[in-house]
Amino acid sequence: MIVCAKCGERSAGTTRFCPGCGSFLDWSGTDAEQQAQAVPTAQPAPVVESARVAAPVGPSGVVTPDPIGPQQSAEPPTPTSPGPPTPTPPTPATQFGAQQPADARPLRAKAQGAEPRVLAEDDLVCVGCRTRNPVTRKLCMGCGRPLDEPEPVKPPWWKWWRGGDRERKPRKPRRRGTLAAIWRWTRRVFLAILAVLAVLYGIIPGFRGSVNKEITEGRKWVERQFGTQLTPVRPTKVTATAATPGHEAVLVADNAKNTYWAAPTGAAEPVLVFTFAQPVDLRRAIVRVGDPAAFQATHRPAKLHLVYSTGKTFDVPLADTPDPQTVEIGGSAGATEVEIHVVEVHRSLQGLDVALSEIELFEQR
Repeated sequence: MIVCAKCGERSAGTTRFCPGCGSFLDWSGTDAEQQAQAVPTAQPAPVVESARVAAPVGPSGVVTPDPIGPQQSAEPPTPTSPGPPTPTPPTPATQFGAQQPADARPLRAKAQGAEPRVLAEDDLVCVGCRTRNPVTRKLCMGCGRPLDEPEPVKPPWWKWWRGGDRERKPRKPRRRGTLAAIWRWTRRVFLAILAVLAVLYGIIPGFRGSVNKEITEGRKWVERQFGTQLTPVRPTKVTATAATPGHEAVLVADNAKNTYWAAPTGAAEPVLVFTFAQPVDLRRAIVRVGDPAAFQATHRPAKLHLVYSTGKTFDVPLADTPDPQTVEIGGSAGATEVEIHVVEVHRSLQGLDVALSEIELFEQR
């Protein structure tokens, strides 16, 4: 048990703050047992017997009091030998207004063998140190914090992201008027349409393909109008790993629309080889696939794998259409030869050969 020196409130041995006045008990508290031992027991004062002289007895046998009073002892008091005077410690000089050092406040010794308090269901939990306190306390016995202080509410994540703890600047007053209202509604409608288009682009493949096509066409138009000019480049030599009779490899680069190169599809993939007289930087190609006269009579390339003499590669996907297809290519800077591998084909129900009608290449100057 601990007794507060300020208000006299008694607390358990593990309490650090007084429930009555909130004082720090390590400074202002003492154990009840130590306090009881510190108070000395009052002893009765000794009775000193004075030396008295017997009073005279009268003739009638009655004791007559001495009018002078009791006779004191005739022995003089024993003189005390004077000793050397006790030296007085010198008082240090103090400066006016200077703060004097205060005595160190001793800490209370922790109670040994104090039994822990029995917890109850209605205990108050401190929001600072999470100590359980009885309902009768107003201050936490662990840290001295008021128990009626509400627990701070943690702001949501979106306020952290927006900087909710920072002081916000006052908002400007909203403009009023017809033009301002029209602008606000136009902006809201535009944002709503943009959100709907984004959802459609994500869930409808056909819509996504149309948007990608329009973006590609727009980029090409911008490049033609403001970009560097692309010039056609023709190979000096065209060879192939395989070709059917009458449809040699040179027909794929003769700039004619009624001829084509054809090769059988077997274990090895057909390969075209274009050789240039000087290093080139290819950026675009126009490709026509299949037999121009009978489109469904042969297989059509679905994917071309380009291998440059510099060691770099590039893949070109192709659609199954008889119309010319403009594709963007890259990675060929400094190449003098390019191998065109037919790695995937669109299957035909009639023929066994793969046909490629025309390939036109363009480089950047």
